[in-house]
Amino acid sequence: MHIAEGILKPEILVAGWVLTAPVVGYALYKLDSEGIPKVALLTALFFIGSFIHIPIGPTSTHLVFNGVVAAIGGVYAFLAIGIALLFQALLFGFGGLGVLGVNTFIMAFCPVVLWFFLRKAVKRGGSRFTTGAILFIGGALPVLCSLMLLVFMLYINSTDLEYATSAILIFNIPLMVIEGLISLFMLHFILKYKPQLI
Repeated sequence: MHIAEGILKPEILVAGWVLTAPVVGYALYKLDSEGIPKVALLTALFFIGSFIHIPIGPTSTHLVFNGVVAAIGGVYAFLAIGIALLFQALLFGFGGLGVLGVNTFIMAFCPVVLWFFLRKAVKRGGSRFTTGAILFIGGALPVLCSLMLLVFMLYINSTDLEYATSAILIFNIPLMVIEGLISLFMLHFILKYKPQLI
């Protein structure tokens, strides 16, 4: 779900940095000695997840884990995802440095906002079904929201990309279900053995 370098107009790139940089700065300001290993772990999770490819029809998609990263990291998700995207750009040429602000915002904004509310619902408790549904939604919905932001960025950039945006949405819908299930199992395990992480 990266936007490659050279696609977006300069004003969109600047807007991406304007939206992302203050939140990353705030996360760095709040970062303490306990938060550093958490950010490192979440960065590794996001980084490695992008190399797990799932074939879907004539193409494939990859895991993103942005819901899980936000569930555990909160605002640190901006920092973890930004660092992972930076390393992907430097080491493998995925995305790029100029578009890093936009890509970080696309992948981190929705999950962080969503988990701000879902975390309260999880801590309130409830039936196993209710908790499971919340954990599933917490993994699936961030993917959909990130896809919608990606499509929106491409649309405001150029109307010539309408077919590409439709294909992006269609081929990533199965990813939502997969991410939701992974989130359900991972976060259920964490709630059972280390609930203070969420």
